[in-house]
Amino acid sequence: MKKIPLHTIQQVENYQNKRFLIALSGGLDSVVLSYLFRQNNLDFALAHCNFKLRGQESDDDQKFVENWARQIDTKLYINVCDLSNHPKKNTQIAARDARYEWFDELKKTHQFDYIVIGHHLDDSIETFFINLQRASGLKGLTGINERKNILRPLLNYTRKEIENYALNNQLTWREDSSNASDKYKRNFIRHQIIPKFEEITPSFKQSMQKTMQYLQQSNAVINDWVNQKTEEIVSKKEGEWYLNIEKISALTQKELFLHHFLSDFGFSDFDGINQLLNAQNGKTILSENYRLIKHQNELIIASNLPSEQQSFQITEQKVDYPIRFSMQKYAVDEIAFSMIKNASKNEVYLDYDLIKFPLSLRKWQAGDYFYPFGMKGKMKLSDYFINQKISLVEKEKIWLFCDAENNIVWIAGKRSDNRYRITKHTNTILHIKTD
Repeated sequence: MKKIPLHTIQQVENYQNKRFLIALSGGLDSVVLSYLFRQNNLDFALAHCNFKLRGQESDDDQKFVENWARQIDTKLYINVCDLSNHPKKNTQIAARDARYEWFDELKKTHQFDYIVIGHHLDDSIETFFINLQRASGLKGLTGINERKNILRPLLNYTRKEIENYALNNQLTWREDSSNASDKYKRNFIRHQIIPKFEEITPSFKQSMQKTMQYLQQSNAVINDWVNQKTEEIVSKKEGEWYLNIEKISALTQKELFLHHFLSDFGFSDFDGINQLLNAQNGKTILSENYRLIKHQNELIIASNLPSEQQSFQITEQKVDYPIRFSMQKYAVDEIAFSMIKNASKNEVYLDYDLIKFPLSLRKWQAGDYFYPFGMKGKMKLSDYFINQKISLVEKEKIWLFCDAENNIVWIAGKRSDNRYRITKHTNTILHIKTD
């Protein structure tokens, strides 16, 4: 093939005045891509990551791209980040995440309009087969798709077509030695699976291209349906998503909805998710970054808990972290009874002299108990949460004000302890208010 037109780029409005950042590995596709951009006099720069994963070969790749950038007179950004000692099973994921994070940083810092990647049709077909064995659903069978602000101008061309173009234009490139090994799943598909299909159907790649385009169109229709149902079923507040189980169960295609909506959060155990709909409160399924929690008639999606300090001693009257609150001491005759009676849930009035200072803030623990305001007996905090139908996610956000002996004085925003209530014998009042 003697010419590869940049249809994808030319579809970008006012593309000749846009700025592009090309990911340059030194391999065939990225070399051809940068050559095409230079031939079309577009405004672009190059970005190369050296993760030291292949020793001297990685350093030689860097030298090659440096020479290539000089040859085509183009700005080159290089990021050297040693991932050679990274846990083996996560190396490729870590490299990919680090690469795209750096590309995004360059895009923002240097005001590029688009990041450009050299993926081609063979890459997209290989992705189809990888996702096929993962049972990733229709979305995973659409191959590699365009993303916002990321362009892939070579997706309609096979590697062979790109290689012919490179040879016709006397271009040179680097070959990654790891691409020859079938121990990697993608390589096995490339070397063993796809050639077998081509033996049966010589035009297999073109047929696959059309098939994936049909699947993309089907996926778009399903996405419209999922978006419509999401408005009816899902609500979001304080960083969590709440899915109404009754409305999910009423769907004829509830598995389809759950798969499309939850896969974006990394969930893949859909047999377990279906069982979760009828599970007991608190039952949880984990993905890499999220938890799916059953509570009452809802499924709650919350991020995995970060490591967090669980206890803070209070040494000042006004505090901004971990929650914002203020404390003030008053003589009993400075506070009107109506203020105490009409206190909001975010404030509490306590008998100052009954509290053993200093106070501290902490999260709840197994075995915690308190004496609920208005009651004589004590209650386990876990039972209180159950009675109040407080979800696991909400419990994790609750802070307890405790005295010097670790007794609960106030469940912030919920209920105070009856032992510290104001009575006719109170002389001094402590007022605590959260924001």
